[in-house]
Amino acid sequence: MVSKLKLKRIELGIKQKNLAQQVGITPQYLMKLEQGKAKNPSVDLMKRLADSLNCTVQELFFNED
Repeated sequence: MVSKLKLKRIELGIKQKNLAQQVGITPQYLMKLEQGKAKNPSVDLMKRLADSLNCTVQELFFNED
């Protein structure tokens, strides 16, 4: 299953490298987050990613059941 993070990034046409640079992490770490291999990013990082992708932390990282 493709992560919401990756779907949103692709939807906005942002490259992994550019998003990683924007939020201050390595492209490798972003890739691991998108693949679900890196767990529990900091609240601050979740907020920076959500802001960069013009959405909420809830939308990116939590199920909307």
